[in-house]
Amino acid sequence: MSSLTANELALTACHAAKPAVSPVEWRGRGRDDVSLLIIDGAMNSISHRRFAELPSRLHAGDLVVVNTSATMAAALPAHFHGATLRLHIAVELPDGAYVVERRGANGEPDPTPFASGDKVQVGDCDVAVVGAYHPRSRLWIVRAPQPLWNLARQLGEPIRYGYVKASVPIADYQTIFARVPGSAEMPSAGRPFTHRNLRELARRGVQIRSLTLHTGLSSHEVQGKFDDHPVLPEWYDIPEATAAAVRTAIREGRRVVAVGTTVVRALEGMWSERREIAGCSGWTCHLVTPDAPPQIVSALVTGMHDNHTSHLALLLSFAERTLLERGYAQAIERGYKWHEFGDVSLVIRAGSANPD
Repeated sequence: MSSLTANELALTACHAAKPAVSPVEWRGRGRDDVSLLIIDGAMNSISHRRFAELPSRLHAGDLVVVNTSATMAAALPAHFHGATLRLHIAVELPDGAYVVERRGANGEPDPTPFASGDKVQVGDCDVAVVGAYHPRSRLWIVRAPQPLWNLARQLGEPIRYGYVKASVPIADYQTIFARVPGSAEMPSAGRPFTHRNLRELARRGVQIRSLTLHTGLSSHEVQGKFDDHPVLPEWYDIPEATAAAVRTAIREGRRVVAVGTTVVRALEGMWSERREIAGCSGWTCHLVTPDAPPQIVSALVTGMHDNHTSHLALLLSFAERTLLERGYAQAIERGYKWHEFGDVSLVIRAGSANPD
């Protein structure tokens, strides 16, 4: 359990953050032409680069682990008592039920409660509400006579929040690593990677391995004590080849660099549940926080995160609050953009090996 409160999950700098409203390539630039904020807890330093320079900030022997999950069209048009709304699919549970988030017709938050037994129409399918997933969220457990992911392929759109003004095709929500469909929201830390980046990483002796973790939703998180946040289970699969590479890197004192909070959650969730690094698959509800710091991952490539989120709690387990606050303040001064189409950071945990 975590004792973090809403105030502790907030950085003053974030109040001035501005989101990226469209993919960077819509602005005539390459995917890797975004800003890179480097927060080095080992050196207590901050620097600013372009993402295309990431390979030069890593060094031979680093093990980079990426997420192969592909983004689904998880926003479903729905009708309820004559009103139009949207259901955002968060996750399919092992028993065949789904967790969904209720949103307004234009994707805006909708805290209006359902009642157990309500029927929501999605296409020609009646989706039955079983009950609330968590008392302090917009999440609901539902069942349907056919798989909701099948309906998503027929009727769905990518989940799009209000700061993204134009409709963005599903292809722009996929990373270069996307292979296994299943994520409700894009594993966006991998989005700036290009084949050019991968060739340069290989040339410099950086190893790359992969795993899969299907992301749920982040928009349901609430203020208050961190333990009040509803934690969604997420499914992961770690190949034995990846587990073996992680074991070897740790034994040899080399860094494990996660591309995305999803990779951190998969690796650290596996460790917290099994106390071994092994090829495996399963479900995790593990959250990385300052109270439950990372045991495997020593550096993280990730986007720019909002206040009052589990992502920010994770960052606070990699870098001291004062250093993170200073880095975010500089990023805002330099015009960095937040969210899935925005700029990214490389956060190096104190105690990790330092770049040359």
